[in-house]
Amino acid sequence: MLPARYLLIAFLAPVFGAGGASAIAAAPQPASLKSPLEPAEALKQIVLPPGYRAELVASEPQIVDPVAIKFDEQGRLWVAEMRDYPHPPGPGEKPKSRIKLLEDRDGDGRYETMHVFAEGLLFANGIQPWQGGVIATVSGKIMYLKDHDGDGRADQQDTWYTGFKEENPQLRVNHPRFALDNHIYAANGLRGGEARNQRRPQDPVVSLKNHDLRFEPRGGACEAVSGNGQFGVAFDDYGNRFLCNNRHPLEHVVLEDRYLTRNKLLAVPAVMWDVAAADNNAHIYPLSVQWATSHLHNGQFTAACGTDFYRGDALRDLRGNAFTCEPTGNLVHREILEPLGATFTAHPGSANREFFATRDTWSRPVAIENGPDGALYIVDMYRAVIEHPQFMPKELQTRPDLRWGDDRGRIWRIVATGAQRQAPKPQLGSASTAELVKTLEHPNAWWRETAARLLYQRQDHAAIAPLASLARSGSQPYARVQALWALAGLHAADDQVLLAALTDTHARVREQAVKLAEPRLPASEPLRQAVIKLAGDSDAKVRFQTALSMGVLENADLSEPLAAIALAGADDAWTRRAVETAVGNYSAQVLARVWDALARQPAPASEAQLQLGGELASLVGARKDAAEISARLAAMTRTSANDQLERLELAVLDGLARGLRGQGVLLEVFGQQ
Repeated sequence: MLPARYLLIAFLAPVFGAGGASAIAAAPQPASLKSPLEPAEALKQIVLPPGYRAELVASEPQIVDPVAIKFDEQGRLWVAEMRDYPHPPGPGEKPKSRIKLLEDRDGDGRYETMHVFAEGLLFANGIQPWQGGVIATVSGKIMYLKDHDGDGRADQQDTWYTGFKEENPQLRVNHPRFALDNHIYAANGLRGGEARNQRRPQDPVVSLKNHDLRFEPRGGACEAVSGNGQFGVAFDDYGNRFLCNNRHPLEHVVLEDRYLTRNKLLAVPAVMWDVAAADNNAHIYPLSVQWATSHLHNGQFTAACGTDFYRGDALRDLRGNAFTCEPTGNLVHREILEPLGATFTAHPGSANREFFATRDTWSRPVAIENGPDGALYIVDMYRAVIEHPQFMPKELQTRPDLRWGDDRGRIWRIVATGAQRQAPKPQLGSASTAELVKTLEHPNAWWRETAARLLYQRQDHAAIAPLASLARSGSQPYARVQALWALAGLHAADDQVLLAALTDTHARVREQAVKLAEPRLPASEPLRQAVIKLAGDSDAKVRFQTALSMGVLENADLSEPLAAIALAGADDAWTRRAVETAVGNYSAQVLARVWDALARQPAPASEAQLQLGGELASLVGARKDAAEISARLAAMTRTSANDQLERLELAVLDGLARGLRGQGVLLEVFGQQ
């Protein structure tokens, strides 16, 4: 018989996100279902689409309160347990969070062997294997932990970065992840802070207001990056970064900070784009019935967290799909992406149903991960109450069930129905450099990324020649891209390699080649010309990156290629913004070329073209250059008899006025000076 405390139907609301309410399902539920459930019974309640099944990977007592997992190069499973949640330890108490290392020694799919790698941590919530140990995010800091004497426990615990806000355990730095560009990214948890580099104490403090963090794990340099993720960081095969928070299940970071800061006259309304429907437009379909603080958001996301992409090779129908956890609804949501200009759009994977859903109201999916076996892994914290008391009515903040379930936790594996266990364990730690390079062609991204990380860690220059060959002739575009970045990590992505990649048959390879060529453009005429030529590329994302990268050529008049990109992508706001970051002192020249092109086209300017003209004119006005403004006004006067340009003329005049007004000057007054 269950203990009496487990018979309460728990009050529920958002996890790892502030405010909001829980989603409530309209479907009738069996009255006899009482949570918590033992793992075997909980497994029976999981509902998946036809063709998929769930398996139990690990559960209590091996793991408790898991919130993040990672597989290392040996296939071992690292688990971050946030056992402190929701309250920090009281006076005289030690922190409860742990990092554990699990192994499946008998190959049956269950990780039965457990080591407590580190304990006494406060609010541990993210891990990333690195150099035989792990980089971990804990309360207010990022640490590196390693076991040197082989006893399974960390005897080295170094603090790398501090200064992250610690206002609420749901909203703290989390989920460090090694990325395509050989940096590690971490979501900042929405509350900001000032990162202090303990590895390089001479470096300036980094403000994280409305920003996330990335750092170079070998040298230690860190910087703020665009985006402000709450819980989770995800990348696709080509390095696009995605975040989530509360009511926004999938956000693409489109514009990086380093591009925006170079044009002080440009202000953009956003740097991230909701790829999937968000707020009131985002609908979920839980199988569970719950109580909530409010009914305003019923059937919507209120606690989106742990976003990731399926990038394995065992569930091919799911390849490239995005998955977001919604723990208040006891479910995992799936989105299918499609290109949209410089970014993406998405639609749910199934109509009126979720990919993973359960009637077990204690099931709390909070994170997603890809495994070396090609399966999709779901981290289930398994708690009765998941919302932090800070977001509850005052009278409920001392309720007795806040820690119910703090002795439980599950990790689930999603596989294809009828799939056989893939027996071989990864042995990449002992692989040769040549074997690691070959692994960059593996169809499962876990193998590629792990091999890339090991190549970066080793810094073995014997990899350069095979990497260059793979970058030129690899059979898959993702392999060629991975090879290019691996070469960059060895400081060996030379002009010859990049010139070949800039003419690659696949657009994503060309796009990454532009990004890699960017810092070399001022010194390399061949690279400059090759990149400028891509202003006429047929792919929108290639043109977008070309505009961004051309901005490093500050003193060059690139008005012709920038105008071409602007006109080709006028209906994409992100492409317009990319051009606007790069115009530098040539905004008037770009505007003149855009005007002339629109004056020649047979149809009146579209709404998007009008926006383009107005935005460029605003930058011209903001410069307060009398000659530029007078020349533009004179040019418009010469074509004033053309009715087709009347609306464009008004858009440009409005833009000039807005730009001047932003500098404290009125257009009519400016003209009299």
